[in-house]
Amino acid sequence: MMKHRIKLVAAAVAASGVAAIASPAFAVSYASNVTKTGTTVNFILNSPADILSYSINGGAPITLDGTTKGAKTFNLTSASDTFSIIADRTDATGYTKLTGNTVAGGGNALFTASPEAGLTTISDDTSVLNRFSNPRGVSISNNPNAPNFGTVYIASSAGTVTPGTQTIAASGVYPARTVTGSGLYALRSDGSDAYGQGDAAKNPMVDGFPAWVDSSNNSPFRNYVAADGTVYVSDFSDANGSIIAVQPDMNSAAAVLAGFGGPTTLPVGQNHGSTQAVYVEGSTAAGNLKVYTLDEDLTSAQFGGASTTDQNSIWEYNIGSGPLSSTVTPTRITDAGIPLATSDMQRGADGKWYVMQTRNGALNSPTLYVVSADGSTVLFNSLDATRTLTANPTADRDILQYCNGVAISPDQKWMAMILNIGDVAVIPLIDGIPDLANKAVVSTTPDIISGRDIAFDAAGNIHYLSSGQALYRVLAPGGHSIATTTWNGTSYAFNVQNITTPVGLPGDFNSDSKVDGADFLLWQRGGSPTPLSQADLDTWKANFGTSAATVAASAVPEPASFVSGLTAAAFGMLALRRRQAKK
Repeated sequence: MMKHRIKLVAAAVAASGVAAIASPAFAVSYASNVTKTGTTVNFILNSPADILSYSINGGAPITLDGTTKGAKTFNLTSASDTFSIIADRTDATGYTKLTGNTVAGGGNALFTASPEAGLTTISDDTSVLNRFSNPRGVSISNNPNAPNFGTVYIASSAGTVTPGTQTIAASGVYPARTVTGSGLYALRSDGSDAYGQGDAAKNPMVDGFPAWVDSSNNSPFRNYVAADGTVYVSDFSDANGSIIAVQPDMNSAAAVLAGFGGPTTLPVGQNHGSTQAVYVEGSTAAGNLKVYTLDEDLTSAQFGGASTTDQNSIWEYNIGSGPLSSTVTPTRITDAGIPLATSDMQRGADGKWYVMQTRNGALNSPTLYVVSADGSTVLFNSLDATRTLTANPTADRDILQYCNGVAISPDQKWMAMILNIGDVAVIPLIDGIPDLANKAVVSTTPDIISGRDIAFDAAGNIHYLSSGQALYRVLAPGGHSIATTTWNGTSYAFNVQNITTPVGLPGDFNSDSKVDGADFLLWQRGGSPTPLSQADLDTWKANFGTSAATVAASAVPEPASFVSGLTAAAFGMLALRRRQAKK
């Protein structure tokens, strides 16, 4: 279906209340796969940065070439040095920025028309590595201390083609590609081939057999990268239903749960069926591994319970230190009356579960539920929210119809959903609850079914898969932010800071509603609107001591002499810190 866009009058946009979608954005560029060998630091820059720099022991930033993405390196003065890598980028458009157009509803899209969000694609559609004929799942390693931080894992099924080779035809700027077998592909954050596998899917052996089968469209299916970098892959096929734990380099794997397959009557000793999705906390190394699955076949009755109809629930496997494969009895998490057609799940930073069902076009059927951390309470369902928003208590169509996958940003401020048509819906979260009134849609091309899966990386970029488009893409949020990857001598940390300055409060570079020493330090790190410029420093000096409250009250500015003195003191402290750092 062709999408029709209607130009909106700016006043109408403001009146609609959708301007909240243009709230502060995440960073786009960031340093991933950081390694330190002696005094040499290597990393991957996911996309070009306006300013790329590093700081040693908290010293002044040293500029690197950020005009190109890819492998970067710099040297420390000592192997014991600490350091930070800072990537600064501004995008005028992105999924948090409204274009002023609308995207029509209906068909294989959201049911109602939506404001259009900006499309900034930071992946390369002309790269053969981004073409997949039958992709099913995508996830990213988001822990800076994992060995594969920033690496993207794509699960692709060879479908029913024997012996598992599929050719994707060239179309426009999209190159042709022939892929072989069912399994995983891995890309670095810059889109390069992570482990040199080329066009052949990685399918490691488990108990002497390949982990996934070529005879199913759903083997493998969705995947999730745990905090330690292990890739957990679900298998939704009847013949091979399972969860497989794959090492970051994809050369070895282990069955997580006992047995293979998804029969309605489980064999003795098997503790799972066909699994649509997986989420993981902890690890066997730490002795605290918990694996959560959506399972098409399990019922409580199979494990001593009463219900024979609670398939497609979330199940928890408390595996601890192992071993794998585990025969532990699962515990049902979702018992809040969610229907049985669930197809994807995510968990927010505060523990809330986001459970969705692919019910394309179904009447009186919610697409999305938000459930409390213990699974006992439904906090939101999208059909009820639709009825409230439209003031129609008998509405039978959910606004979020035709959604095939859901993702939650690491800070739980955004939800993204991949639509059947291949577009991406973006919805702000307020205390973890979707703000459906302020939804927007990123209009992608070509318009063709089916969108398959979606995920956020650590910097807030959206990654999605579409088998209709035969593409993997990465969408930027837009705005001006700084992403910092830091080594403190023991571990890595990752931080994203928004630099949008509130209107009427010049000099407030960190957007905390006051102009103070923290804004000077941000200027010193290249985080002001015009990085490291004298003009921004002068603005900070002229407005030091002001706040949103003082501006609102028309308070008298601090005396210039006081500001000058504090400016000198700040420079003095900075110089002292640099001298101490060099000792």
